Amino acid sequence: MDVDAPNTPDMDSSTSSGADYVDGSDTSETAPLTASGPDAPTPSNADSPATKRRGWSPALGAFLSFLWPGLGQLYLRNRRLAAIFAVPSLFVVLLLAYALRRGPVVLAAQLFADRGVGLVTVAIIILFGAWRIASVAQAFRIGHTGSTHEAVNTAVLVTLAAIIAVTHLGGGYYLLAYSDAGTQVFNPGDTHLIVQATPAPSLAPGQSPGPTGTPEPLATVAGDGRVTILFTGTSSGASSNLYDSIMVVSYDPQANSIQMVSVPRDSASFPFYFGGVDNASYKINALPTYVASGHIKSPDAPYTTLIKEIQYLVGVSIDYYAVMDIGGFETMINKVGGIDVVNPYPIDDPSYDWLDGSPYGFSLSAGPHHLDGRTAMAFVRSRHGVGDSDWKRASRQQLVLVALLHKMAQPSEILKLPSLVSTLGASATTDFPADKVADFVALGQDVPSANISQVVLGPPYTITGISNVNAANCLLNDKVAALSIQLFGKDSLWSGQPAPANTCP
Repeated sequence: MDVDAPNTPDMDSSTSSGADYVDGSDTSETAPLTASGPDAPTPSNADSPATKRRGWSPALGAFLSFLWPGLGQLYLRNRRLAAIFAVPSLFVVLLLAYALRRGPVVLAAQLFADRGVGLVTVAIIILFGAWRIASVAQAFRIGHTGSTHEAVNTAVLVTLAAIIAVTHLGGGYYLLAYSDAGTQVFNPGDTHLIVQATPAPSLAPGQSPGPTGTPEPLATVAGDGRVTILFTGTSSGASSNLYDSIMVVSYDPQANSIQMVSVPRDSASFPFYFGGVDNASYKINALPTYVASGHIKSPDAPYTTLIKEIQYLVGVSIDYYAVMDIGGFETMINKVGGIDVVNPYPIDDPSYDWLDGSPYGFSLSAGPHHLDGRTAMAFVRSRHGVGDSDWKRASRQQLVLVALLHKMAQPSEILKLPSLVSTLGASATTDFPADKVADFVALGQDVPSANISQVVLGPPYTITGISNVNAANCLLNDKVAALSIQLFGKDSLWSGQPAPANTCP
């Protein structure tokens, strides 16, 4: 009897070899099988890193790193790179927060006055911009695996990088121009607005050194004591040394107060600090000119003579000076498109000289006006109209200054900043120490309005219409001395001293 052969599977119906299994393992009843043939599905690779990246957007990763360095890397699951880019950025923000601890005005003053701080700030801005671009580009590269939106993604990357480059390079440029202007202003060796000619070798016959209570101008701020600055404005430059604005600004840290005293430019017949009396032919705004020409014999250089004379008349030690070419305001006003002021009273000055060959005369009604640079200068220079005066003109100068500062602070003027500060740098100079500016700006911000005294030495501290000089005024020295004691207390040079004699004709 024949024995049947074992029932073995036919080779044609056998399962595929181990290579046909997804996991490549040996044949088993539980192993998943894959179909063979041209219609068989391909093995799944949904869990591979390449497939995961295809679900991410390189443009979104770049944009997130644009918002904050490292954020795009975090989105793309790379925590190490996210930390590398985020931590230095956080340090920059903390540094900015520390710089702003006393307010943006103080920081602006520090950048303007301190060249070193300005350069370091510009370097940080440029480097931070480069760091942001690196973070954006790196996030884009991680998320980029090729797609049908290649052109769009690339355009996003280029746009973000361009925005960063323009903003950071532009910011660095503005700050550099700002710092450059400060370098010009805080340069005591720059005498383009003053002429420090060789002083007379000795006093003229009959002259004597000034009162013992009149000290030399100080070179540094002494501890926490009073600090006083003489602000002078010239509309003619150093060629003629005519100072149309003369203002003493004194800060008392003990009382946290500020005293401002404007001296009329037309003051004449005043006593000299080195002895003798002006003969009423010379006004105080031209004192440096007379000293430089030799008409007045002074032991000091021309502008130093003016400093010491104002120090003597107002009765407070002057520590520093600041000179501004008022003509520079005209340029600045035109660059900001003019200013808006409210004229407190009508002006009709038929004798006003425009200094450009135009017919004499300037008129302006009371009320609001928009002034261009030329008209604004007439507004602050005119003083011969009916009812007008030198001290009224001083109040108008304050209006123009405030209006100009307000206009410069408008966001629309930001693109004009380099040009504006360059004009300022070319139009002003001071010997005030640059490294003290931010400190005093911070202190000044804390002075309440009630602690600010503003005085113009008009009536009752002066008389008008003295003989010999057209439109000249004469200070009543005893009243000015009493005012000095009232304003400056024990710091007044007339405190405990006999009142000076009046010298008006």
